[in-house]
Amino acid sequence: MGIMWLLGGNDSQKRRVIEKCDQEDGQLITECYCQNGHSILSDKGVFDGHPGLTLKLKNGKQEGYLSISPFIGDCRREFINFERIPGNVVELCCPVCSEPFPIYNECSCGAHLVALFTSPKTQFSHCVGLCQRIGCLHSELISERDLRLFSRQDYF
Repeated sequence: MGIMWLLGGNDSQKRRVIEKCDQEDGQLITECYCQNGHSILSDKGVFDGHPGLTLKLKNGKQEGYLSISPFIGDCRREFINFERIPGNVVELCCPVCSEPFPIYNECSCGAHLVALFTSPKTQFSHCVGLCQRIGCLHSELISERDLRLFSRQDYF
């Protein structure tokens, strides 16, 4: 079970741990790509029989991988050769070409929300989002619909 942080109020520094995280209606990501068209679905992590989304993680001290559940809203993840430190901001890159994923928006935690594309074409209308901060409320896959909804409400 992942630990997630929730910022309270308008940019206040109050935080509380969210210990439960559920899948939203079982929405499954069956295709996911970097901006160069490389598939990031991989058997490095398997969740309920489905390949996970594998990302390369980088920070000033280490490089490794993260495999996350392909179900929207599911917090399950596996860190591979990377020390997980909640609160740290990491660069999320394609595991094939090592290019950083493009920024979709600023997250409410102050880090960036990156776009993972659900089509080989780089279209922000066909993407899911993921926060760069380990343990953030949005360090789970956020659906295309919710990305647009949160942006319109100035949540990000």
